[in-house]
Amino acid sequence: MIRFILVFLLAFSLALLITFYFSNLALPIFQELLSVIVPLTVVTGTLSYALYSYVDGVLKDVSSDAKVKGVEGFGATIQSLTNLKKEILVNAFAVIGLLLIERLAQMLSLIFPISIEEPFNWVWAIAIAMRVACFASSAVVAAVQCRGFIIANDYRAVISRAK
Repeated sequence: MIRFILVFLLAFSLALLITFYFSNLALPIFQELLSVIVPLTVVTGTLSYALYSYVDGVLKDVSSDAKVKGVEGFGATIQSLTNLKKEILVNAFAVIGLLLIERLAQMLSLIFPISIEEPFNWVWAIAIAMRVACFASSAVVAAVQCRGFIIANDYRAVISRAK
C-alpha cells in the first residue's frame, strides 16, 4: 500500500511541477498520455478476472490433492494463495476507483480550463496532476497483477512437480 501512495505522490508532484513550468506544452502531452487510462482499466479488470479464476483453480487443485495435504508448508501455501486472491480483488477495485477519481479530475479541469489570457491556474494544474497520478498508479497496479500471474504460475509448477 505504501508503494502505491508513494507512486501516486511522486507522479502527482512531477506532473504538478511540469504543468507549472510548461503549462502550454504539458496539456497536449498529458492529454495524449491520459487517453490510455480507460483501456488500461479495462485490460487490468479483465486480467484480474482471469487471474482470479486461475488462482482459484490452483487453490482448488492444491486443496483437493490428498498427497499434498500432508506435506510440510501446505497451510502456508493455501494461505499464500488466499492472500493472492484477496490482493487481486483489491487491485481490481483500486483501478476502478482510480478511474473514477481520474474522471472527476477531468471534469474539474474542464470547468477551470487554461486560456490565452490565463495560461496557468492552480485548479487546472492540480486536476491534471491528479489525473497523471491516477494513471501512474493504475499502471503500477497492472504491473502488480502481471506479477501475481507469474507467482500463481510458479505455484502451479511447484504443485505439478509434487504430484
